[in-house]
Amino acid sequence: MKVTARIAAVAALCAAALTACGGGGSSGPSTSIKLGLVQAQDFVHAMPARVAVQQGFFKDAGLDVKVVDFSAGSDLTKAMTGGSVDVGAATGLDAVSGAAKKLDTQAFFGVMGQSPMALIVPEKSGITGFSGIAGKKLGISKAGSLTDYITRATAEASGVDFEKVKEVPLGDPAATMSAMKRGDVDGFVLPVNFGFLLQAKHEGRIAQKAADVLGPNSQFAVLMAKKSTISGNKANLQKLAGAYTKALTWMKANKAPTVDLAVAKLGMPKPIAEQTYDALIGGFTPDGGISAAGMAGYAKALPKLGIATSSPAQDSYLSTAITSAK
Repeated sequence: MKVTARIAAVAALCAAALTACGGGGSSGPSTSIKLGLVQAQDFVHAMPARVAVQQGFFKDAGLDVKVVDFSAGSDLTKAMTGGSVDVGAATGLDAVSGAAKKLDTQAFFGVMGQSPMALIVPEKSGITGFSGIAGKKLGISKAGSLTDYITRATAEASGVDFEKVKEVPLGDPAATMSAMKRGDVDGFVLPVNFGFLLQAKHEGRIAQKAADVLGPNSQFAVLMAKKSTISGNKANLQKLAGAYTKALTWMKANKAPTVDLAVAKLGMPKPIAEQTYDALIGGFTPDGGISAAGMAGYAKALPKLGIATSSPAQDSYLSTAITSAK
């Protein structure tokens, strides 16, 4: 009897081990996905994921999604290449830069087409838009950053000689706003919510939105992953894309609860969250289509940004395995 009991116990342990390791009939990749947010407090990058968690869209898709917060694209990309993050909610520039650096990152779902960035100036500034930045000092986060790209792209689109614009690297938004308040810079480029915040304090205003100059398809926000992740976990990434579609659709139809969630999760004052919602909600793309032209714009700019010596090929940074390009 004791021998029989031991045999039964060993058999049970073996069965448990097989189950844990994917044996005993288990098939397919894990439904667990680690989703990194490039800017965890940013409305565009954070809100779709926060909504998908709150409304249960990830769970309904059969996915176990863990959201991981980041504060810089370079940190997110490193985490992805190191394997600690599977998917990144990032900018189009992040995906293209990663590909150029041979990190095998590809955008596979478009979250927002238009840029949420804006030229923000002191309240009494005479600057009315990007066409007036020649000879001015503009704050950016750092050289080679998205704010650097937007400053260059909007200058070119506005017919301004970029050589006549003085960029001043200032780091984070708090330092940037303080620098403008001191008079160290004539303005800066950041998401519109910072302009709304300064307007409420009578310390600044939005001179012009970047989308007014760059158009609606600059492909600001994407979901990206390594090529191997896209090819090896396609079914679950399709489910993730479906959950994002539901989240973006829900956001467009539910202003009040979206604003309340932004207040709770992002720490935004309610009036600022309402203004931000109104300014940006139309730019989200529930169908997930990615602007090939917008992504190509980033690729073309890499040499001038000092990120790469040449522009990478489209198929290195853009995947159509999950959603189509447009």
